[in-house]
Amino acid sequence: MRSLPTSVLLGALLLGGCATDRPVGPSDPVPDPPGPPDPALPRWSDPATWAPAAMPGAGEDVTIPAGVTIVLDTTPPALGQLRIDGELLVSDSSDLELAAEEILVAGRLAAGTEALRHRHRFIITLSAGQGAERVGTKVLAVLAGGSLDLHGADRLGWTRLAATAEAGATSLRLRDAHDWRPGDRIVVASTDFDPNHAEELEVWGGSGTEVQLGQSLVHRHWGVTQQVAGRTVDERAEVALLTRNIVIRGDASSDGGFGGHVISLAGGTMRVEGVELYRMGQAGVIARYPLHWHMAGSVPGQYVRNNSIWRTNQRCITIHGTDDAEASGNVCYDHQGHGYFLEDGSESGNLIVGNLGLVSRVPAQAVRLLASDANPATFWLTHPANTVHDNHAAGSTGFGFWYALPVAPTGLSTGQPDAPRLTPLGSFRGNVAHSNRRAGLQVDDGPRADGTTEVTSYTPRLGALSGGEPVPAIFEDFTGWKHRGRAVWLRGTAHRLRGAVLADNMIGATFASSESWLEDALVIGETANQTAIPDPTFPIRGYEFYDGTVGARRVTFVNFMPTAQRPASALGYNRNNSFAISTANFGEAIALVNANAVWLEDPHADRDGDKAAVFRDIDGSVTGEPGRTVVANAPLLVGPSCTWRAEWNSWICPERYVQLQVRSDAGEAVAPLTLARGDGSAATALVGIPNAPSRAFMSVVPGRGYRVTWNGAQPLRPRLVLSRVAEGDRVRVDFPYPATPVRVVRDYQNGSPLPVASSLADAEAAGGDRWWRDPSTGLVTVILHVRSGRTSTTVELQPQ
Repeated sequence: MRSLPTSVLLGALLLGGCATDRPVGPSDPVPDPPGPPDPALPRWSDPATWAPAAMPGAGEDVTIPAGVTIVLDTTPPALGQLRIDGELLVSDSSDLELAAEEILVAGRLAAGTEALRHRHRFIITLSAGQGAERVGTKVLAVLAGGSLDLHGADRLGWTRLAATAEAGATSLRLRDAHDWRPGDRIVVASTDFDPNHAEELEVWGGSGTEVQLGQSLVHRHWGVTQQVAGRTVDERAEVALLTRNIVIRGDASSDGGFGGHVISLAGGTMRVEGVELYRMGQAGVIARYPLHWHMAGSVPGQYVRNNSIWRTNQRCITIHGTDDAEASGNVCYDHQGHGYFLEDGSESGNLIVGNLGLVSRVPAQAVRLLASDANPATFWLTHPANTVHDNHAAGSTGFGFWYALPVAPTGLSTGQPDAPRLTPLGSFRGNVAHSNRRAGLQVDDGPRADGTTEVTSYTPRLGALSGGEPVPAIFEDFTGWKHRGRAVWLRGTAHRLRGAVLADNMIGATFASSESWLEDALVIGETANQTAIPDPTFPIRGYEFYDGTVGARRVTFVNFMPTAQRPASALGYNRNNSFAISTANFGEAIALVNANAVWLEDPHADRDGDKAAVFRDIDGSVTGEPGRTVVANAPLLVGPSCTWRAEWNSWICPERYVQLQVRSDAGEAVAPLTLARGDGSAATALVGIPNAPSRAFMSVVPGRGYRVTWNGAQPLRPRLVLSRVAEGDRVRVDFPYPATPVRVVRDYQNGSPLPVASSLADAEAAGGDRWWRDPSTGLVTVILHVRSGRTSTTVELQPQ
């Protein structure tokens, strides 16, 4: 323990070393450096500050007591623990370093201000004490009552190319004038399907918008915009500055996975801008992230902005149990697991704007904090009520933006009154995703309490906890390009993907949703930015129907033309589909430019969804005639008035289709079964929904009759449901039933049975008010008739 003249007690926390194992960019020029702090304040370099003891030596613990301010004006030896209960102000008169095992800030640590940025180089190195990895090692922690104010030079953090840079090039032309200098490190994002084609480079020179590079590019990076169908398609590479004059880094041992971390706790204040964080994060250790608000509550006015966080062992920026924080203008590059990370699903009111993330990597299995880290998201968003604008997810081995919504908050936020899957969307606008191996925008697969994920239906409502009216979730002006799979996957109810530009994807968008539309969008199969595609035989599609009701409205599709290797189409169905689809799925106000309108694959025998695939052309913009239905090449769907379109591998039919479901709510197997027309023709085997043999479905035409044959055991309580209907629709269904007493109940009329008809003709004439069993064949006939005011009709047989 030491004593200062001002009774400062020395005994706990870190100060920075001077390791120079990685080149750090030069300091900003300081022609007129800001004046030093008040000369009357004690200075670290002044022996009188520490008298009668000696100045702190290597490995010592130091405490700056409350009420005491010290100016750091020299580089001290590497410390053990540095505890700041008073103030430590970093002088801006020279380059400085501070190394320690731990820095605990209960008072204030400051370098620069918002108005007067720190201009010299200041490096904080967080080191492991004698190889120990105890809790808190390599930490800069902001405790209750503490403030971390780091304000590095205001520099151009990231921009985009203004010209294509070919492989072998040694210079770049940028969209914006830069202030980058020789020795600075930059990264150029991939503009093809491989996120690992991002390139880290050294600046050798240049001025204005020109940058001279220290090495040649290995890959081409696209750098021009394109005008397509009256809209701008922007696939220009992002270029980011990694070097900053204030640096927080882990020591050289951090490359093994145990780096430094910065954490701000409840009651602390964190304002960090213009800072480089390098070799940060502790792989496999929860709550050890490069930059992290931890259970801090509401923190208006706090921010992390225009920082670079790169080559991390775990995550980049974590907002955990914290509301109203700002993360803006940051660069997150070459990180393990999810990057920008909302941890529990309780975090709301946060501003996540103008950030760039690229090269999101899969951590080794042994150090994954969540199972979902196997498919890392550059932006992992567990609560919808945040503002997410103008961010770029520029290359991940997993997803770009992943709304992973739990049913309720998890982890340390368990028990908080939130319902993320029912909460209205805050704002998602102007975001860009490209070069991701999974979807660019994923709304599905929310976390369970144990960290695994489950299929998620995001159904926002006004008054989420009180079960209010549904409210649309509008994802606005999203741009997604160069995805090996889909640019967009949505699952839920009342979603709108509005104003999107989707280009050069294997699939533009798929909605496993209901009452959800793609609208006012531009979808392009192939642009001038031609690169090798992962599978040249894959049938590219602009928009996929799935589940439903879903549709595309006021959408322009461009350049979806088949080749000798693969089909292509603007519209299609999710391939290899086993699940029920809505017969009300639709296209409306579709514009086609050099685009094959439709391609539906031949149905697979074990995929009932393929056999039922239909969608309506509301206004004739797809087929040329309003109200027509495009149907798959399935015999049961096709009538004599349908027209074959070979280039679509589909039929165009004048009929409207509805959905017939055969099921047993008693859990009996109804599938496999065969459904045929009333005369027995076009018999189609239905295998049912996977793992649910008590349900089978098919698209049928109102006014027609159908016959069911059970291919397995006879269900005793079959239920027939007709949905996606109009008032007055009727479908006759015949099926065998044992010669046992039975009653037939319609539309859940409190169990009141329908009367038995006197004949088949009597049942037909009764329009669903009576049913018939043929004594000679044993066939039961029911008429499913949609009565006034109903949106479906149901008939169930109940043995007596």
